[in-house]
Formats: sequence, structure tokens, C-alpha cells
Amino acid sequence: MKSLKTSIVLVIPALFLLLFFFIPLINIFALAFGILDGETIFTFSFLLEVLTHPLNRYFIIWDIQQAILTTFLCLLIGIPGSYILAHYKFPFRNLIRNLLTIPFILPPIVVLMGFISVFGHGSIINDLWRDLTGFRLIDIYNTYEGIILAHVFYNIPVIIRLTEIGWRNINPELIGVAKSLKASNWRILRKIQFPQIFPILAAASLLVFIYSFNSFAIVLVLGGVKFQTVEVRIYDYFWDRFDYNAAAALTMIQLFINILVILLYLYFSNKYEVPSERYSWKIENSFFKKPINIKSVVRTVFVGLYFALVSIICVLPIVGVISASFTSIDNAFTFFNYSKLLDRDISTFIGLPPQSMIANSLLFGFGVILIAPILALLFNYGLNYETTKKGRPKVTLLRTFSGIIVILPLTVSSITLAFSLFSIYRETPIYDNIAIVIIIAQTLIAFPFANRIIAATRSNIDETIINVARSLGVSRLGVFLKIELPLLLPGIVIAGLFSFAISIGEFGATYFLSKTNFATIPVGIYRLVATRNIGTAAAFASILMLITVGSFMIIDRLGKVDFRL
Repeated sequence: MKSLKTSIVLVIPALFLLLFFFIPLINIFALAFGILDGETIFTFSFLLEVLTHPLNRYFIIWDIQQAILTTFLCLLIGIPGSYILAHYKFPFRNLIRNLLTIPFILPPIVVLMGFISVFGHGSIINDLWRDLTGFRLIDIYNTYEGIILAHVFYNIPVIIRLTEIGWRNINPELIGVAKSLKASNWRILRKIQFPQIFPILAAASLLVFIYSFNSFAIVLVLGGVKFQTVEVRIYDYFWDRFDYNAAAALTMIQLFINILVILLYLYFSNKYEVPSERYSWKIENSFFKKPINIKSVVRTVFVGLYFALVSIICVLPIVGVISASFTSIDNAFTFFNYSKLLDRDISTFIGLPPQSMIANSLLFGFGVILIAPILALLFNYGLNYETTKKGRPKVTLLRTFSGIIVILPLTVSSITLAFSLFSIYRETPIYDNIAIVIIIAQTLIAFPFANRIIAATRSNIDETIINVARSLGVSRLGVFLKIELPLLLPGIVIAGLFSFAISIGEFGATYFLSKTNFATIPVGIYRLVATRNIGTAAAFASILMLITVGSFMIIDRLGKVDFRL
């Protein structure tokens, strides 16, 4: 009877994933291996054709290389910052931490806009450098450097924030004992600190790799025909060549790499558990100790130069977007770029009035808010339905299997997700209302995050309360409605806001699926950039930035959410 009730509760999220994730993905598999129209003709010819194509091999290898290089640079730049933030007090420390978080929560299209504003043609940095030296500092279009720099900007916060958690949770007693035994700082780092921080360092690195490997918007604009990630290559095969089989074969290659990386990420992420109040960590070190000596001065100068460099990479593009939105062609202050967004003539460039794009973004965002947290809530309730005598969820085969299933959408990129939905539903009534398909795609992207947040909130509920209620004869449903649901409410709200923020900034799947009437703010920014309406694009990006940052500020007020899944 209990198993039946569990199955009934789980049937809605399971059916949603089956219809809109697994069956479409199986259809992509069928396209990749030639199983079409009811004819069982299993073949590797499409896969071999894609792999033997010189350009495809070049782009696959290049994509892996750029993701590895991005990860290495993020580690090189991010680890010192995380160590400093975890161990030292100094002025504006919390402000710096918050500023370094902003790039990661911004949609990729805003990151792109920031780099164009700061490092593009006629930008602040390049104009200043050209005045000093007579030539541009960097060309971000069709260059390896531009793509890597954009990816580093986007991913440094992942390394800094996650490894800061690792530094702060190293057992200080072990370090104290090592120092009392006269161990050198290098030996302490190698023998004590590094082994404890390695799992979270590896998890953060794999997260950076997967974000860079699956990059779409940044490489679509900056890479041109010279540089393409596998994600951009799939889009190119689908929309420019209409070669669905080759696109599906490339998708299988990307999916294989994604699954491998995500499994490694989950392995290392699960090996590292943040201890709850394990150590009462207190930052006692300060750069401004008295008396001041040479060592403290050198250390202070180093930290100042370090954060100046990181600010140029991470903060300046954000300032650049806002600055460009208020700058005219002749570099004068103006509100013209914002007023142009109210001009219906701008739809000539982007296919739809900006007001309609904002309305579409809000419509899709609120649609995802209504679906993703509810699916996650049902999923968690179903998995936690059966409990032990102590009130803890039973570890069952269904629970273990379902835990794996919910992670799988993370292995599929946004373009692959949109491609799979298009390929199976394009000739069905559901595709006639493309808005529903876009909401479904964005919900699938947001669902694993919403599920993680609600699961984490539920794990903080005192099982004793549930156990006492059950011992008093309260039904499982009654316990949920009267005890768990009120305690889960903050997590549900955070999951909804997080899902909204993901939806409002999502570009890849929406751009793939959206027809003219259903374009969103990110799609509008891309079209404005493509038509070189940089000032208007910056104004649109500033609005999107305001909505996104505002959502995460509310999330931060309600409760902390780390980057791990």
C-alpha cells in the first residue's frame, strides 16, 4: 500500500520527465543511429561520418582544449582569492565577495554584452590602450583569447566561492598540531590542507569545464566560423544545413562527454560534505597588524594588485554594460538607448518590440515558477514517503534510482534539449503553441536546481518532529501538510525564484525554439548585438541584469544557496 501511494505521488514528475526528456532524447538516439520511421536500421554511419569530418574533429578537440585551459586559468586566478577571503579580514571584504558572485549569476548573454562593452571595438579598454600605444589591446571577435577571457570572467566565481567553503572547513586543530610540531607551511599545505580541499576543488573544476564545454551564446557571437563549441556546431548542422542525423550524432558525442564529467563531478561533490557547525571558524588574521613590517606591506600590496586584476576581469564588464547603456555614439551621457527600447521601430532589427520580449520573458519565468518547484516538491515527497522508525527516509531501490534520474537533465545541454523537443513534437499539436514548449524546456533546465534546493531544505527538518507526529497517529499526508510543508515553504520560495532567474536569462533553448512572436530579452540582446546596436543592447542587458541580480538578492535574504548540485 505504501509503495502504491509513493508511486502515485511520483507519477506526475516521472511522467513529465518521460514525455519531455527521456522520449525526446531516445528520438535523438534514433536519429543518430538511423532508426527512423519504424524501420530498424541500426547504423554507425552517421556517427562515423561526423567523427571523420576534419572540421568536426578540430572543433571537438578545440572545445575540450578551451574548456581545460579555462579551468586551469580559473584555478590559477581563483584559488589565491578564495584563500585570502577565507583567512583574512580587510576593508570591503564582503563587498568584494558579493561583486565576485555577480558574474556567475548573470545570464551568458549579459556576460557577452559586458565583454563587448569593455573589450570590443571602440570600447573603454581598447580606446585607452590605443591612445597610449597606437594599437588595440585585444580583439575579442574570432580570437581564441576573447573566448577564453569571456569564459574565465564567467567561471572565476565558481572557483572562488566553492574553494572558499573548502578553506573555511579545514580542521584548524590539525593545522595547530602540525605547527606545534614545527611543520613548514608547505608541508601543512601538502599533507593536511590539500587532501581536505581536493574533492571540492575537483568538483569546482569539473563544473567550470562543463560550463565552458557547453558554451553557446559567447562562442556563437565571438567565435564566428573559426571557433565553434560542439554546442554551436550542433546548432549549425540543424538550422544552417538541416542535417538532423549529423546533428544528432554530434549530440551523442557531446552527451557522452557530459555524462562522464557530471559523474565525476557528483563523485567528488558527494565526497565533500560541508560540516554543519563543525568548526566555529573565526577569521583572526588581518593585513593591518601593528607594528607594520616589510612582510605585511608586501602582502597588502600583493592582495591589492590581485583584486585589482580580478576586478578588471570580473567587475569591469558589469560596469561596462551599465556605462554603455548611458553612452551615445559620440561618448556623451544619454538616455537615448533606453528610450529607443520604447520605440517600435527597433522591432525592425530584432523582429519584435522590446516590450513584447519583456512580456514573453516574464510569462515564461512565471510559467517555470509554477511548474519546477511543484515537480520538485512532489518528487521529494514521493521519495521521502516511506520512513524508518526514527523518522528518516528509507533507502530503497526506487529512491536510489530516482536520485540518479533527476540528475540526468544536467548532462544534456540546452541546445540538445531544444533539439530533442523539436525533433519529436514538431508535427504534433503541442508544437503549435511554441510558448508551452519553451516553458517545458526551461522547466527541464531549472528542475534539477529546484529539486536540490527543496531536498536540502527538507534535510534540515528535525526528523524527531516527524517521528513524534507519526507516533501520535498522524498520517503521512497529515505530517506533510501540517509539519513539513510549512517548514519547506522558504525552500519552495527560493526554488521558485531560482527557477525564475534561470528562465529569465536562458538563451540557448529559447533561441533554438522561439519563433518571432516568442522571442525573449536574451534573444533580443543577441539580435541587437548582431546588428551592431550596441548601446541599445547594453540598455536591454542592464534591464535583464537588474531583474537577475534582484532575484538573487531576494534568494540571498531568504537563505544561502551554494553552487553545488
